Amino acid sequence: MKEGNIMSIEPMRIFFKEIKEPIETTMIGNYAVAGGVTQTDPDVICAFPITPQTQSVEGLSDVVHHGRLKAAFVNVESELAAISYSTAACAAGARSFTATASQGYLLMTEGLPMAVGWRLPLTMMISARAFNSPNLSIWNSWEYTQVNSELGWNIIVSENVQETYDAAILSVMISEESLFPTIFVHDGFIISHSVQKLTLIPDETVTRMTPKKPRNTIDPSRPGTWGGIVTPSYFMEGRAKLEEAKQPVLSQMTDVFKKFKTETGREYNLIETYNLNNSSKTAFCTMGSLSGNIISWLTKNKDIGLIKIRAYRPFPYKELRKIVEEYNLEKLILLEKSDSLNGMLPPFSMSIASALYPLGTLFRSFIVGLGGRDVTRDEFDIAKKKMESVTDMKGQLYQYLGVRETKQKISGVNQ
Repeated sequence: MKEGNIMSIEPMRIFFKEIKEPIETTMIGNYAVAGGVTQTDPDVICAFPITPQTQSVEGLSDVVHHGRLKAAFVNVESELAAISYSTAACAAGARSFTATASQGYLLMTEGLPMAVGWRLPLTMMISARAFNSPNLSIWNSWEYTQVNSELGWNIIVSENVQETYDAAILSVMISEESLFPTIFVHDGFIISHSVQKLTLIPDETVTRMTPKKPRNTIDPSRPGTWGGIVTPSYFMEGRAKLEEAKQPVLSQMTDVFKKFKTETGREYNLIETYNLNNSSKTAFCTMGSLSGNIISWLTKNKDIGLIKIRAYRPFPYKELRKIVEEYNLEKLILLEKSDSLNGMLPPFSMSIASALYPLGTLFRSFIVGLGGRDVTRDEFDIAKKKMESVTDMKGQLYQYLGVRETKQKISGVNQ
């Protein structure tokens, strides 16, 4: 679209004016995120474009260019510069947003812990993409489970375009409430580039849900030390204080979800379940777009349920245990789009295993869909069948599913 001498991105046009009432529309996940971020009124947007995240910041540059959003859109030379600038801006009092994926996420790693240590309500979107190993990939895997999961950022995961639009707003609410930075994730290409229906929230409602709260910031009128060295005499105490401060975050997330439901009618929880009843002894457990895939499969598989993890960090282990005990689940089939070449279990499955340890629940982990490969209903059938013969926790606890062994044979699916 061209208006005068201003080039624009057609899907973002809906956000150029005030949204006064709920609007049903369609767009890809990245543009939906750009719209949601616009409505939270950030002061600084700073990100380096990388596939499959690019349209999110491209869309934001457009709304800034048109004057719809009075924010500083800062062009930088790398993802490390993006996280450094965003963190500094947030420390100075600005509401800041950035975004990345894959190798860009790795390049950011040096700067990620400081936002936690400084208790900054910074938000970041990740369009999940595989790391470049064994070679370049621009398609979906869960890299976010492998880098940042223990650095202290909050992480929530979305299944579809509606959820990732909402997550752009929810993450600001969570960050402001907890004073910890928050990442919201959607699967690259599967959601980032998928055109789906969604309902936009009126600007007035978003503003009411995302007030800018007072907090400690860098202020020349109140001198203080930011980023100074910490000696061995005090470093452990600082880490212990951060651990203490993280304890109420899951409760704060729950409160945010409740407020969001009151304002919009859309319900979110730390963990969501489908098809669980007292006759279901086995359930799948996963995150993101895989959940929707399984939900459609469940229509013809009433004897099995689904546990969908939305809050990945902090991990809601108490809530998971409660669900397993309440429904008397005997076995969990874990599906994840990440692996671990050096560990006993991939990262997502390791979190589940730690949570389930006191219960003795049987589980197996199936690694699927790496590098954007389609995950088929046949694979769900195979995982279910394999789980039927599991009677203990001995032997290999995870396996790749859907790997090509020969030109004619895909492992598991052809067995």
